[in-house]
Amino acid sequence: MNVRKFLISKGTIGALFMILFYGLVMVGTYFSGYKVIPHKVKELPVAIVNQDTQSQNLKKQLKKDLPFHHVRTQYTLTQAQKKLKNREIYMIIQIPKNFHSKIVKQEQNTNLKFWINESNPTTAVTAMENTAKLIGSSIKNKITLASGQAIFTKSQLLTLQKQAEQEIKSNPAAAKTIQAKVQQQGKDIAKTSAALYKKAGNTVNYKIKKVNRIPSGMNHSMAPFFLSLAFYIGSMIGAMILYMTYNDFVKIIGKWKSYALAELSIILLAVIAPPLIIGLAKHLNGFDNQTFFHLWMIHSTELFAALNVNFIFTLILGQLGILINMPFMLIQVVSGAGLIPEMILPQFFKMMSKFSPCFYTIQADFNLLYGGPGNHHLLFALILLGLAAIVVHLIIVGCKTYKNFGIKQPAD
Repeated sequence: MNVRKFLISKGTIGALFMILFYGLVMVGTYFSGYKVIPHKVKELPVAIVNQDTQSQNLKKQLKKDLPFHHVRTQYTLTQAQKKLKNREIYMIIQIPKNFHSKIVKQEQNTNLKFWINESNPTTAVTAMENTAKLIGSSIKNKITLASGQAIFTKSQLLTLQKQAEQEIKSNPAAAKTIQAKVQQQGKDIAKTSAALYKKAGNTVNYKIKKVNRIPSGMNHSMAPFFLSLAFYIGSMIGAMILYMTYNDFVKIIGKWKSYALAELSIILLAVIAPPLIIGLAKHLNGFDNQTFFHLWMIHSTELFAALNVNFIFTLILGQLGILINMPFMLIQVVSGAGLIPEMILPQFFKMMSKFSPCFYTIQADFNLLYGGPGNHHLLFALILLGLAAIVVHLIIVGCKTYKNFGIKQPAD
């Protein structure tokens, strides 16, 4: 009897509900969010910058062979590099000046150049590196083969054997001398041809040039994602605990004063909590003091916005607000664009990124730690998000009624 009661108790059923709820939300979120990799990588824009007037055919061939749907060819190198750093394009293929003539003349160090911005999600950087290596090797092999065929044709024009036969017919007595001479000439031509072919193979190569380089190690490439998520998860739990104190004080000092103190606590927490967490990150990743203070500012702003956003559903539902806050956090793992560029996110996650504190923080961290456009608009967006959440708080607090308001008098 007790076994049956235990198994159908609220605790057991509640545990089953939580397991199913979060399991379904997590699988649904991650599977639908990450299904865009690798096929949606083709949607990332790249640019071809041709600085050689004789390489128009190569430019057309590259545009045809590249596995990307958006290939820009109208930019100068300076324009393309600016867009690369601003994450408007994700790779530049540069055909240098005199590229064609250097190949024809078999000059050394003729390089096709690939430019990649490392201050991007790992999936984008890896995809661009793999494409650069594949295309670079393909171009090199095609040019080497063409050069080798030309050299082989040139050696054939000597037609040693045909000449030897004609000379022997004309002068049979000198057959041995002619054969020895032809044999020596054949060896000389073989050596010359091999040397020329090798030289032709070495005339063209490719180089991958990286801007905004990230130190090696996943702890560096994933730092913006890890830092943002650490603060957001903390804010989700913190908002729930803060609500408990808010709710207790409502009964004593009223809802408006209690809310004002809760908001004051949020501001204080946003200021005093980040230094310890960022300090550990500084110790592990070794960035300088200036970066430390800038990260403090960024994540204080994130924490202010995140605590206020999480406080919305906690004010409405109490501790059950976690049922909405947790799925929203899981959505931000994808929509924060720390693993996949925002440009190729599924439409739902792209829309959610506009309301995601993690998205603005991750982009700001990439810009600060490794390079990118300015952070002012990102910080401004975070502040607006936090202020918008406060407006929602005021509406909720104004509409809610609380029982047992006022200081309880002791019984006589």
